Amino acid sequence: MMRIRQVSWWVFFVAVAAAVVSAVGLAWFQRWDGALRFTAITVVLVLTRRAQVPIPFVAAFAVLAQLAMWGSVQHWYRQIPHFDTVVHVVTPGSLAAVSYFLLADARLLPDPWQQETRTRRWAPVVWVALIGVTAAVVWEYYEWVVEQISPAGMHVGYTDTIVDLFAGMCGSLVAGALVLHWTRRRSQR
Repeated sequence: MMRIRQVSWWVFFVAVAAAVVSAVGLAWFQRWDGALRFTAITVVLVLTRRAQVPIPFVAAFAVLAQLAMWGSVQHWYRQIPHFDTVVHVVTPGSLAAVSYFLLADARLLPDPWQQETRTRRWAPVVWVALIGVTAAVVWEYYEWVVEQISPAGMHVGYTDTIVDLFAGMCGSLVAGALVLHWTRRRSQR
């Protein structure tokens, strides 16, 4: 367990440093939209780490959020087959896991470490899945708005939307199962 934490700290540190370097580098080349995205990711990562979110989840989110950002900045969604689907599987799930711990830390959701009844023990899976699906839906709203404002900027359709939502749901269920596994292992110590 200690080894996972140490590796996760290093991954998180490198990811934050990479986000800062990315923001500065993109600003240097006057790619302001990308610089702003990486600045926002840096702020979110630092704030997320200040809360009581387990570091392996924060590290995974840091790497996956940057992968999604670089995919957007470098147009990998158009260039790499199935990149969009992979990102829609992993990103909502990692965001949902981190958000679940943040909401539990703020006492807006039940404490994941204190699940007494059999039904409540499965609460993290349900909550993480709900948060992830909600994030996936909000993202699809964003894509629709961008498509309406700038039709040349984004080419999505019904099939893309359904595949993205299904991918987000599957990734969020897996993330919920990982959160459940993590909390069970922690509570057994």
